[in-house]
Amino acid sequence: MTIDWNQIVKDVEAQVLALAEKIFEEYSKEASLDAKNFLENSADKLKRWTTMVASAIIDKEEFQSLVKGQLDVAEFHALKQTGLVQVRIDMFKNGLVTIVTTAVLGAIKGIME
Repeated sequence: MTIDWNQIVKDVEAQVLALAEKIFEEYSKEASLDAKNFLENSADKLKRWTTMVASAIIDKEEFQSLVKGQLDVAEFHALKQTGLVQVRIDMFKNGLVTIVTTAVLGAIKGIME
């Protein structure tokens, strides 16, 4: 089973831009940059967890929990520099968990069909 990680990243980045524009409007570039940095810095873990969920070692909820935990320790420097309140940043992070999960599960479903 080969999962196309590059396609997952492309799917996530496209959806993140829409989410960032919805939540932040004027700071969507900063949000997208932080999300991209998160994906790059967490790629090894995300790939490992993707393989685990594809192999049914962990389920969707466990995958989401792992992604959320990784996001909790991620530094969103560009957004923090804007002076935005943490509540809005947390909304963005929660949306990012959903986007990553949906993209990964969609990729897995695509190769299983």
